Amino acid sequence: MLTIAAAAPTALRIVILILMKLKQILLPLCAAAFACLVAACNANANFLTDVSVQPSVLTPREDGAFDMVRITYKISQPARVSIYLTDSGGARYSLRDDAERSASPAPYELLFNGVSNGRLLPDGSYTWHIDAKGQGRQQSFSGLLRISSADVPYPKISELTLSTNTISPNRDAIDDHTYINVVLAQTSTLSVYVVGGDGIHYEVQRMEGLRQITSDDVLGPGRYTYDYDGGINLGADPPQDGLYTVVAQTQDAIGQQDTITSSLTITQSGRPVAEIVTQPDGNAVEWSARGPSVVRAPTEANFITMGLGETLYFTMAVRNVGTVPIRTGGPFDPNDCYTMDQNRYTKGFVQESGAFRVGIDYDTNPGPDHPWRWGIGTLKDLDVVIHNGTKLYYLAPGKQVVVSGCIQMTKIPARNPFSVYASLIQEDVEIQPVNYHVSPVLIQLVAP
Repeated sequence: MLTIAAAAPTALRIVILILMKLKQILLPLCAAAFACLVAACNANANFLTDVSVQPSVLTPREDGAFDMVRITYKISQPARVSIYLTDSGGARYSLRDDAERSASPAPYELLFNGVSNGRLLPDGSYTWHIDAKGQGRQQSFSGLLRISSADVPYPKISELTLSTNTISPNRDAIDDHTYINVVLAQTSTLSVYVVGGDGIHYEVQRMEGLRQITSDDVLGPGRYTYDYDGGINLGADPPQDGLYTVVAQTQDAIGQQDTITSSLTITQSGRPVAEIVTQPDGNAVEWSARGPSVVRAPTEANFITMGLGETLYFTMAVRNVGTVPIRTGGPFDPNDCYTMDQNRYTKGFVQESGAFRVGIDYDTNPGPDHPWRWGIGTLKDLDVVIHNGTKLYYLAPGKQVVVSGCIQMTKIPARNPFSVYASLIQEDVEIQPVNYHVSPVLIQLVAP
C-alpha cells in the first residue's frame, strides 16, 4: 500500500497535466473572443470623419466675399462618396456621384461656387449631404446651406443655325461647307464642334471675314460665324459619311454652361485624288507637231523644231485614284485648238473652284499660269449631275480617261527655244507636286 508521502507527487503531476490541457483549450477561445470584440468595435467606428462645410452662406457675386464653399472630409477606408444638395421641394443637385475615394490621412476637398450641372442655383435654403458607402457600410452627414445674391447672368445661346444640314466635303466646291451661326446673349467662352456616333470631336473654326480664328478668347454678346468643311481645306481626311451632331457650348467665368445642338449629314465624303498616268516607256505625255505635210515627234532629247503657225499636239492619260468622284469642266473637244493668244476664258470656260483640268504652260509665259486648259476626258467618259439647274461633270473613282488637245504656235516668245509642259490642276485648290511640270518638251519655233 502506498503511503500518503509517496502518492503526493503523482497527484501533483495529474493536476499539472489537467491545467496544461485547459490552457490549450482556453487560449484559442480567448483569442477568438478578443478578435470578435475588435471587429465589433471597428464595425461601429466612423470611416467618414472630419466633415466640414464652410461658410454656411454662399453669395456667388464674384466680389471675393463668400464666393466659395469649402467642403472637406476624411475617409479611413476605400469608399464611394456622393455630395449633393436638396432644396425645400426635395430636388437633388449633384456635385459628386459615387466618386471613388481611397483611405487617406489627408482630407479630401471640394470647392463649390453655387453651380450644379452648368447652372447657378437660385437663392434659397438648401440641405447639403455627404454620403459614403464602403465595405458593406454607409455613413452620411448633412447640414444647412443658404445661397443669396445668385443673380449672375446665364450665358445663354439664343440661336444656332446652319446654312445647310447636309454637306459633301470632297473639295469639289459643291456643298463642301456649312456655315454655323451662333448668337450669344451674355459674355462667355464659346466652342463649336461636330461629334459622331463614335464620340470623336471635330473642332470647328470661327470666322472673322475670310480669316479663320484658331482659338477663342472670351466673347461678348453677339452673332458669331463658324465654317465647317470636314477639315479638307487643311488637308485632313474628312469624317466618313453619316449623321453627326453640331454642338455649340458656352461657359462663363463661374462655370455656368449652355449647350445647344443641331443635326448634320455628311455624304460623298473624301479627298479627291487624280494623277497623270506614267506610261510603260516612262513618259506621261506624248507630244507631236503637225505641219502642212508632216508629223514630227520629239527627238531623243525631247526637242521639236516647228514652223511658226504649226500646231503642237499632246495626249495623256488621267486616272481618278481616290475614293470619291472628281469634278471637271470643259472644254472637252480635243480638236478645238488654242492659239497662243487665247486662253480658257476666251473660249468661254471660266475657272471653277474644285474642278480638275489639264493645263499646258510654257516657261516664258507672261500671262496667267496654264492658259490652255481641257476637261478630264470627253463627255461620254463622265457622269452628269444636275445641281441647282446646272450640269456638273464627274469622273468616277478608279476610272482612267485619255485627254488630248492642241495649241497653234502663232508667235515666237521672248525666249526661243522654250519649254512646254503639262500639269493636272484642281482649280483654286492645288497642283500636287506629282502632277506639276510633267513631261516637259523643248520647242523651237522657226519663222517661215
